[in-house]
Amino acid sequence: MASNHECCEIESCGFAWDDVNPSEVGQRIIRGADEAAELITSGLNADVRRSSEIWSPLEYAGHVRDVLLNLRDRLVVAVNEDNPLCKGLFGTPRIEMGLYAGDTAAVVAEELKVVASLFVRTWDRIPDILRERTMVYGYPRVANRNLCWVAAQALHEVEHHLSDIRVGLVR
Repeated sequence: MASNHECCEIESCGFAWDDVNPSEVGQRIIRGADEAAELITSGLNADVRRSSEIWSPLEYAGHVRDVLLNLRDRLVVAVNEDNPLCKGLFGTPRIEMGLYAGDTAAVVAEELKVVASLFVRTWDRIPDILRERTMVYGYPRVANRNLCWVAAQALHEVEHHLSDIRVGLVR
């Protein structure tokens, strides 16, 4: 699915936002969240970091959970405001401040599945005519992004970090 469009800067990922069919977003997010939940509860030391610079599989799953919550709210804001500048998630500071400390795999897995369902239900209920509304989005560069791109970004977060979870569990 090669594209001349903007792709994830991580070569092994190669995600291209414009190649995502908006009608596929929901099923792919649910599938990815379910797999991530299954992996982190598999008993393979999901809370262990392979190195100090790389998040643990459990931290990646918590991050995806929080991203989906954040992006769900951004969709609602963009439907109601003209081209809003939405606040960032501050993913790394959340981990550095210890906000995920004490999270268990069972709890994060359940939350991830619930939040994925919430995101998908919100996305599926936004009428096509509103999906061209835009917001200012800061990643991978500051740009006006339509809601289809934002939904694709949610999918990117799920699938990209699912790969990180798989790699983190390999010992």
